Amino acid sequence: MLIGDGIKTCLVCAAPLDADGVNCSRIGGPAHGDTMSSHGWKDGIWPGLFHTREQAENAPPVTFLIAGFLQCEGVTAIAAPVRERKSIIALNVVHSLVTGEKLFDHFEVVRKPAHVLYLCPEVSIGPFTDRVKKIGLLPYVGDTFFYRTMSAEGRLALDDGTLQTALPGSVVILDTAICFLEGDENSSKDVRRFGDQIFALLRGGALAVLLLHHSPKAADDGYMTLENAMRGSGDMGAFLSACWGTRLQDPTDPYKSASFLSNLKQRDFQSQDFEVTCGPDCRLHYVDAVTVTTLNARNRFRGNGDGRDAEAMEFLKDHPKMSVREVSRALKQAGIARSKDWVHERRYEIMQGAVGREVASAIPDKQ
Repeated sequence: MLIGDGIKTCLVCAAPLDADGVNCSRIGGPAHGDTMSSHGWKDGIWPGLFHTREQAENAPPVTFLIAGFLQCEGVTAIAAPVRERKSIIALNVVHSLVTGEKLFDHFEVVRKPAHVLYLCPEVSIGPFTDRVKKIGLLPYVGDTFFYRTMSAEGRLALDDGTLQTALPGSVVILDTAICFLEGDENSSKDVRRFGDQIFALLRGGALAVLLLHHSPKAADDGYMTLENAMRGSGDMGAFLSACWGTRLQDPTDPYKSASFLSNLKQRDFQSQDFEVTCGPDCRLHYVDAVTVTTLNARNRFRGNGDGRDAEAMEFLKDHPKMSVREVSRALKQAGIARSKDWVHERRYEIMQGAVGREVASAIPDKQ
């Protein structure tokens, strides 16, 4: 490289070369070789570029706000299909953080934040506040618990100046992440930009960020992984400290079903799968399982637990013009609880069977 008056400089440290224009005047070698790293550091070529040994020796250990569940200085996700208690789980986290009570009556709160900021632009103030009241959070609103719904004016961006003033000492909850991602969730570029915005919240003073995110519709129900629990680009899961995947064990009875939770990204701590049950007050309670807890499979609608699948199928065949919603409602009134998804899939099976029989009847017998 040339500087003023045609003087050649070293490509490594930018010092002038010797009179022959070959060797670095600082070291005298053709290339810095084994002494390059120590020379560059001692001469201040890389100030602030890397952490020092002193910083490494004094680096803080991994810490938690909720032991074994919510890590400090990290980004945690709760991932699940729609209508499978992501928000209820998040509100239970809020309850523990502001009260200091164990999460799910199991996980210890080791550090309470100054306040919790819950951003939920997908729900209006009425339904959200109903849950806030049921779970017992109303006394904390405006003190240590602050929330914003779609009923608030305008759109709040993550880099909003007013939000930045509320970050120090807070836990930020985004319900859901996609509401704050600008661009396409399947784009690595857009998701990386979103990740930078999330890290900016931590640099701005937030103690932790909790993201709620949807699982893809085609997720395999027999097991959960980080890949099939987090919809969109894989970069979304890459910047997480932990990801709690959750599913209802019995989606046909969502109010009584237990929820299965599994930590799908155990980067800095180990955890076991577990179940929680939900009461009318939206409080979740840890189930002490004698055996290892596993996720119930839903492939092609597991069950016929009540033994009335045949009866439900006959009703479907007898009412081909009823809508899926109407069939599901009628079956429920008859004491046969079947979801709209179940009705849709079974109706498709009936239709396919009818088509198959029609085709078969058109084929001549081979005699």
